[in-house]
Amino acid sequence: MRYYNPFLLNTCCRDGFVKFNLFLSLLLNTGLWAGLFWRLKGFSESVPLHYNIYFGIDRLGPYYQLFFLPFLGLLFILINFSLGAAFFSKEKLLSQILAGVGSFSQLIFILASIFILLVNI
Repeated sequence: MRYYNPFLLNTCCRDGFVKFNLFLSLLLNTGLWAGLFWRLKGFSESVPLHYNIYFGIDRLGPYYQLFFLPFLGLLFILINFSLGAAFFSKEKLLSQILAGVGSFSQLIFILASIFILLVNI
């Protein structure tokens, strides 16, 4: 049985697709953090956190709960690329799929943050 080797990350990052998606995911997540910090300077203590088209604003909370999305994005990056590095030697395609899903999830988190910020205007 083969155990996880942390040095597999070196071989995983040699693949151009995985390297590009890792860079893109980190760039998008950094932009998400920066965008939220920039937009939340003038917000009050309680902000709408969820909007439903049927009921309107249905969840209020402190502004710092908006930073749950970028934190969750960082967690997705960590999990996807760790699993991708672990599976790279046997399943290169799975590693590339995990890298692509990592970038796609960052786009979803950015869209969710944009919609939440639009409700707060």
